[in-house]
Amino acid sequence: MYVRRKSDAWEALAPAKLNLYLEVLGRRTDGFHELETLLAPIRLCDRLSWSPRDDRGSAEFALAYHPTSAAELIRLAPANEQNLAWRAAELLARTAGVEPHGSFILTKRIPMQAGLGGGSSDAASALMLANRAWGIDYSTAKLSELAAQLGSDVPFFLAGQTAICRGRGERVEPIDNFPRLHIVVVAPRDGVSTADCFRELAAPAWDGSPAPPASSRLAELIALLRRGSLSAAMQRIGNSLQAPARQLCPAIERLGIAFAALGCYAHQLTGSGSAYFGVMRSARHARHAAAILSAANLGTVFTTATCR
Repeated sequence: MYVRRKSDAWEALAPAKLNLYLEVLGRRTDGFHELETLLAPIRLCDRLSWSPRDDRGSAEFALAYHPTSAAELIRLAPANEQNLAWRAAELLARTAGVEPHGSFILTKRIPMQAGLGGGSSDAASALMLANRAWGIDYSTAKLSELAAQLGSDVPFFLAGQTAICRGRGERVEPIDNFPRLHIVVVAPRDGVSTADCFRELAAPAWDGSPAPPASSRLAELIALLRRGSLSAAMQRIGNSLQAPARQLCPAIERLGIAFAALGCYAHQLTGSGSAYFGVMRSARHARHAAAILSAANLGTVFTTATCR
């Protein structure tokens, strides 16, 4: 996550994420699911800015969308107290005992209900911006405690790099020396509810045992990626939510067929979907594949890459 100061204002780029590997180990007694996943941030970003006053000169705490944000994205996540960025700023202020103030402006590009983590990334950005703008200066560890209260993916975005995430996602282990992957993402028009996807999965109760031997597949995936052996590495990606998500969103099946014809290293769903991605052989290959997918009218197409 990239944060910078601009005079008396602050700005952050909030990246989307991809699940290169996701294993659901079981349903916990607290209602969450125990996970083991490899998350990578990608260069598809929202932008969140903070200024001490809005255009009218008011210093009151407010969140608004930049006019370039798509109307459909605004409809799905209104700029009010239900928005994760708003909730993040309010949680930080309440914890630190300060009065929230200033104008947050969110430029939204990341599709919603797509498994790309846009709302969680916005929340992490709000925590980081407000922490600096309001002079709170909490450590990353303290911010991560607050992030876990907001959502399972929020702590990952504070880490700012590829990471293994365990528990319900809040236990983050950053991974260094990760290669850049050329990616094409397609977000179909219909989203998938995360809650509905987990219900469809109907995972067994988790007994507290560690990850099964399949977790050695994750270790192999990371080792191969670090060596640059992409073809072998991509044989080890996987997402245990793909089958239930496919039952809920027929577009996912069509996307799998389309990507299979493009000659990419691998392709799969990210998170609970509905966004689908392919790992391409080069930037040129990604641009060519994106053109084909755009012409097929399967959804909104993004050509991007992982952040190192």
